[in-house]
Amino acid sequence: MKNLSLTVKLSLLFAVLHSIVCAIDVLSVTNASRRYINEVTQRANLNLAASIARQIKIDTITAQVSDVGMNDLFMASMTINPTIKLFIVDLDGKILVSSAKPEDTKLTAVSAVQIQKLLAGTEKLPVYNDDPRNPDDPKIFSVAPLSTPDGSPVAYLYVTIGTSDQADLSSVKQSYILSALLRSLLLSGGVVLVVGLLLIFVLTRNIRKLSDGVQQLREGDLTTRVHINTGDEIGQLGTAFNEMAEQIETSVETLSRNDNLRRELVANISHDLRTPLASIEGYTETILLKEHLLSIEERKMYLQTILKNTKSLGRLVTDLFELSKLEARQTDVHIEPFSITELIQDNLLKFEPQAVQKQIHLTADLPRNMPLVHADVALIERVLQNFISNAIQYTPSDGRINVSVFQSNAAHVHIRVADTGRGIASDDLPYVFDRFYRTGSVREKSRLGLGLAIAQKIVELHGSYIAVDSTPDVGTTFSFDLPAYQ
Repeated sequence: MKNLSLTVKLSLLFAVLHSIVCAIDVLSVTNASRRYINEVTQRANLNLAASIARQIKIDTITAQVSDVGMNDLFMASMTINPTIKLFIVDLDGKILVSSAKPEDTKLTAVSAVQIQKLLAGTEKLPVYNDDPRNPDDPKIFSVAPLSTPDGSPVAYLYVTIGTSDQADLSSVKQSYILSALLRSLLLSGGVVLVVGLLLIFVLTRNIRKLSDGVQQLREGDLTTRVHINTGDEIGQLGTAFNEMAEQIETSVETLSRNDNLRRELVANISHDLRTPLASIEGYTETILLKEHLLSIEERKMYLQTILKNTKSLGRLVTDLFELSKLEARQTDVHIEPFSITELIQDNLLKFEPQAVQKQIHLTADLPRNMPLVHADVALIERVLQNFISNAIQYTPSDGRINVSVFQSNAAHVHIRVADTGRGIASDDLPYVFDRFYRTGSVREKSRLGLGLAIAQKIVELHGSYIAVDSTPDVGTTFSFDLPAYQ
């Protein structure tokens, strides 16, 4: 039973329940038919006892039932209707005279209450009473009072009719109405059974689809989807399964891509560490081996190169440490109001010498009535320095870098840094903020670029994000919003 499918289990359960219901219906119809036949029979024989009672004489002196010709009367009545048995009972139901043999009579009295109910006509037919010959099987009956000439009842003529287990059951079996009812019940039951099994098959079809989809997903087919076009709970479950499968597929693809990028990151970090370290090692060994042969200018040049590579290593380690803290949300953020225009002006002054050296024009659009922003001034300065530094690095001579600020709405201030540099390829644009990703142009540089990943994390800490728009050989624009100080 454990290995059977849900469809088979439901079908078996439905078939068993259907059989039980049909059996109950058959019993109900049979009992109702038997009761109906007993009702009709009793109603037709209500006056039977009265017609026989007219032939029985009451002694006017003793007010007793005369037994003259009684046996002949009983025999004649039973000859006409062999299913009846006649008894004379007193007013309390005690049997005085019986048409049955003494050894066949097992009761000495019958219920007088049932007799009174039938005579009163208040009880719904059929009315049953004791059968002296078979106490365990009550019978329908007919009864009539035996009265004196002045109308006083002295006894009852009690007539049992038929036998419910034999005669009535035979009549039930031979009933056309009952046969028609049973045939219609059998036909309707068969139709219900077939239709029910088909409905179970149809209703469980979507469950089988879900089961097959889960099985395929478990076997590694992440592209599997189920198509259930219903609005019920199973349809909702199918939609949830598809969403879950899509999320799993996306997560696995992301993990696979991140694993590849992690390997690439390790290779890039190794390269970025090995190159300056090799340079530091080479120049240091040169200074030690040729200590007395180097001029002051050569020694100074070697030491400057060593210092440059050392600073490069320091920046790389600092960037990695800072990015790790930002991703773990271990960076302390000190939110305060400050002037974004003043912060931009200060940073433009810091980068002015580098821009002049590369013959790049630094410009700014800073409205005077700009509201204060509510952010961490040190972290936002780190973002601006990263954008301006990258812009200077990738913008050729005679290029232009513009930093602009405007109020996008009452709650936010918009900051934008645009350059006329080499731009970023459209294939690389979605990944510029990924710490595991390096574009072709970045790979040409000796230093690993983590500045954009750091900037994105800082802006996310302020509830915003960095938007980037770039066209190769035209330029790149980075922009983000900060909350205005209310």
